[in-house]
Amino acid sequence: MPSISQAKRLRALNRRKGRDEHRMFLAEGPRVVADLLRTEIHVHHALYTKASAADPAVAGALEGLRAAAVPVEEVSPAELAEFAGTATPQGLLVAADIPAWSFADVLTPRLAVLDAVQDPGNVGTLIRAAEALGAGGVGLLPGTADAWNPKTVRAATGSSFRLPVFETTVPELVDWCRGQRATLLASAAGGEPVPRVSAPEAVALVLGNEGAGISSGVLAVADGVVGIPLLAGADSLNVAIAGAILMDRMFGG
Repeated sequence: MPSISQAKRLRALNRRKGRDEHRMFLAEGPRVVADLLRTEIHVHHALYTKASAADPAVAGALEGLRAAAVPVEEVSPAELAEFAGTATPQGLLVAADIPAWSFADVLTPRLAVLDAVQDPGNVGTLIRAAEALGAGGVGLLPGTADAWNPKTVRAATGSSFRLPVFETTVPELVDWCRGQRATLLASAAGGEPVPRVSAPEAVALVLGNEGAGISSGVLAVADGVVGIPLLAGADSLNVAIAGAILMDRMFGG
């Protein structure tokens, strides 16, 4: 059983306030832990259940954790479920540092930006797609779900450990675009279609809120509005699907 202070911290990490206070997040499952161990992100503590250790993937992750000198502790299934905040945890849970990324860490001048995207699953899926489709980083404007929410981390499937993901503001985004000579494009229904061949080499693509779309503050500074033509009768696409299509056209290749 974790100490009283460790248990208190683990419970706190299921809330954004606790993650912000401790600058730590929770990650669950052997695949995610294996991804973490291949990065420079510091892992503080790991919990597992006796039954899960029989799984070769979990056993391999535990071996990697011990080799990295991470404290590893066996707990009951009920205790793991309490700390993980899920009804059916994957048998292995770690607490790790939140990376201190910023615009300075962006890998290429092709940035995905999320403007008040509120669903953690959508945010995680977009981070995963951004890494796969050539973005150099993901900026999160105010109102966007926390990148280190356990649901977001699960949906990102390790991409948030490798691709710089960070909170920002519209003025900071505009400054970055000026410094990189990057085109700032907002996505919206009815926007200009983007053939792959016409995508600028330096670009920030902003994807908007699931219901309200792009905020007025972003539209006021955007260099243009892009979209995906839909067949007659189709209403709209989920933001994660639309974002993946646009990133493939603008970042891919």
